Amino acid sequence: MVDADAESGGAGNRSWLRIAAGLFGLFWGFFFFGLIDLLAFLDEAFNAVLLLETGWGLVFLFLVAAPIVALAVRASAVSASALAEVTSVAAAVIAAAALSSSPGHLYVAAGLLATVAVLAVLARDRPWSVVSTWRWSALPGTLVILAIAPGCAYAWTSARTTGGAQVTDDTWGLDHWPVQAALPLALLLISALAAGHPSGWRLPTWSASTAAAWFAVVCWSEPHLVASVSRPWAAITLLWSAAFIATTYVSAREGVPGWPRTGR
Repeated sequence: MVDADAESGGAGNRSWLRIAAGLFGLFWGFFFFGLIDLLAFLDEAFNAVLLLETGWGLVFLFLVAAPIVALAVRASAVSASALAEVTSVAAAVIAAAALSSSPGHLYVAAGLLATVAVLAVLARDRPWSVVSTWRWSALPGTLVILAIAPGCAYAWTSARTTGGAQVTDDTWGLDHWPVQAALPLALLLISALAAGHPSGWRLPTWSASTAAAWFAVVCWSEPHLVASVSRPWAAITLLWSAAFIATTYVSAREGVPGWPRTGR
């Protein structure tokens, strides 16, 4: 027999999880200016800092709010991948804060980790559980390795620009440059997670790849703005994002033993 009380309690817990995830997604995606900054290209007043606005928007809308909202919609299917992705962003922000000598950004990381903690309790899942199921996949893994050097170089340059840039912007009293440094670090970490779960984990694959592609398109359109990259590098980044999606799906079809088929 099914324990009615246990079943009712589980349903209630899922409801609280969806409510909490929806509220956290709204905070990081809207009130923390994820969506607003991502749409800065619509306002000519932000032309000079367009890439800095875009970087902030990609981090907090694509890489934080999107997986949290996905958790609200499909809690049982994406809980581990969503929690692991937001944890990766928190780790990237911590690293960027250290590189930028900007302790204020540690409060952002603390907020992200608190978000993960609350959702993990409600989801009864652990973001670090991915360690035991992560498996190397040659094709997407190679792409992640190739991205390490340029990604870390961009992160280092952005971090060391903090406090000395003639062109910058603040949100909630926080300089955008450390978050700009966190963007490539977060993309590397999330892509590494996705590369280790090619039989599922579509959420990290798509959020990281689409964020990289969006960044590449903006850089291609405005290669001379601060925080931008050259058009050749923008093209390489766009091709990389498409190749990463393709290789993770190819690896998934191969059905390598030992890889989870969770669809996450």
